[in-house]
This record gives sequence, structure tokens and C-alpha cells, in this order.
Amino acid sequence: MVKTFQVNYLKAASHEYKNLDGSQKIFIDKAIARIEHYGMNCGQELHGALIGYRKLKNRKMGLRIIFGKAANSIEIIDIIAIGKRADNEVYNDAVRRLNK
Repeated sequence: MVKTFQVNYLKAASHEYKNLDGSQKIFIDKAIARIEHYGMNCGQELHGALIGYRKLKNRKMGLRIIFGKAANSIEIIDIIAIGKRADNEVYNDAVRRLNK
């Protein structure tokens, strides 16, 4: 039996997705499919203020997806932020959103 996870976007992450161009959306769509299939077993662990969260990245495009398990749920993954690493922007956005 294949286990799948439900993926939810935070409102700001959904807005970031809508602002991407076509090739960037293709990468994000493929990454979301991996998250839906593997859940918290894909990507790399994050540290510091984002401990317990993970990232998937495309080095060529400079894009990162920050995601983690939804509170009180095993099978729901929240997409926290989508963006470029420039000046740690995507990580700072994720921390700000999680602290709200």
C-alpha cells in the first residue's frame, strides 16, 4: 500500500507559488509530488529556528521549499515558504510565518 500525505500551503506560500514562472512551477510541482509520496522522509533537515522542518531545493534555480508536519497531524504536511535563498530570505520568511 502506498502512503500519501496531504499537502497544505500557508497563504503566503500559495501566493509565492502563483508568482513563479512556468519552469519554476514545474520544479515545485515535482517537489510537492515527492512530499506527497514520502512526507517528512524527503529533503534535508533544517536547523536553528527551523528545527523539525525540512527543505527541498533546486540549486540551479536557487529555489527552496520549506515544509513540515502540521500540528497534531501525522499525514498532513504544511508548505511554509517557497523562494530563493538570497540573504536567507526564504528561511527568514519561514521563521516569521511560524512565529505568528
